[in-house]
Amino acid sequence: MEILTTEIELDRGRILGALAEVWADWADWGSGLTDEQWATPSRCPGWTVQDNLAHIVGTERMLQGEPAPDVEFPTEHLKNPIAAENEKRIQALRSLSGPEVLDLFRTVSAERLGQLDAMSDEEILAVGWSPVGEVPHLRFMHVRVYDSWLHLEDCRAPLGFDPSGATVPARMSVDEVTTAAGFVIGKKAGAPEGSRVEVTLTGPVEGVVRVAVDGRAQVVETFDDEPTVTLALSSNDWLALTGGRIDPQPLIEDGRVALGGDVELARSMAANLAFTI
Repeated sequence: MEILTTEIELDRGRILGALAEVWADWADWGSGLTDEQWATPSRCPGWTVQDNLAHIVGTERMLQGEPAPDVEFPTEHLKNPIAAENEKRIQALRSLSGPEVLDLFRTVSAERLGQLDAMSDEEILAVGWSPVGEVPHLRFMHVRVYDSWLHLEDCRAPLGFDPSGATVPARMSVDEVTTAAGFVIGKKAGAPEGSRVEVTLTGPVEGVVRVAVDGRAQVVETFDDEPTVTLALSSNDWLALTGGRIDPQPLIEDGRVALGGDVELARSMAANLAFTI
């Protein structure tokens, strides 16, 4: 089974191809939804299925340089200015129907793909702001694949659709979370000093993430000793748990998250994997 690392290859064709793929998946899936399904609460608190797609539209409009709309909406409960801007952009589209938001999405996503394709290598590799720090714009687009993929799963799950298979966007989403696995395991899940944590993803995207805590928790390729804690779960559950999308307890209790090594520590860690929402 492949050992996952934190390296993200800036392969322009793969990243932009995956972005086109996940956006096409959104468009195809959304075209079959009823009004009731568009209004269904998603796995993101306070957001309907429609709101998730409006969020993607709003982010791409932001990347096109469009300022956030001046709308009245309570934002005091939000944690940072980006979250407040997200809510304003969603609120501005809430008067529309689901199909109308889908039409906007088709337009904006086509524009963005055209703009990205037209960028020179120098332009697309220029360093600028992103949610993961100052990085090349192409690296930011890798994050956009993850965000778009996860929000689609946030909507598919409550409507009873099967989870994603081992698609390229799904694999890139796993890779994106792997870059943060040291923080997830060491800081959020509380792996103690000296511990060795091995996470096995059983499918549809398969792989092994190893984190060693030696002062600072870091993703490593090998351990010198046997792991202190092992967790085994599907890649879809891993992405849902690290994304803070679902309650971990049912998965722990019914064995969908298999615990090994120091079982009590493993149980505590499995319950605290969320690092983003």
